[in-house]
Amino acid sequence: MARRKPLQCPFCDNYLGNPVDIQFNSMDLTGGICTCGAVYVLDRTGHNLGEIYMDALQFVCKGDLDRALQLSPEDYETDDFDYDINSNTTGRGGSTGKACKLLFIKLIA
Repeated sequence: MARRKPLQCPFCDNYLGNPVDIQFNSMDLTGGICTCGAVYVLDRTGHNLGEIYMDALQFVCKGDLDRALQLSPEDYETDDFDYDINSNTTGRGGSTGKACKLLFIKLIA
């Protein structure tokens, strides 16, 4: 099994709090924002990465869906992790398929 570590931003290594429920414009998601500008979005089932990918793109674009849809992969960086809600820790691989997923997205300046 992969070693678990405290939730940190993959772009700047800041330690992060548990994802929280966010209602922003017409969006309802669970996630957070790092001080470096990266956003993270939680997929509780671990099976909806496509949906949370779009949520994260829209969230990082401050709710502007048109802008989010116009981004190309060269405009942002992503990373995803298995996530344990109870311990606020992440890991890679070794999952039994029951793990939540966290997706991080940061716009490239």
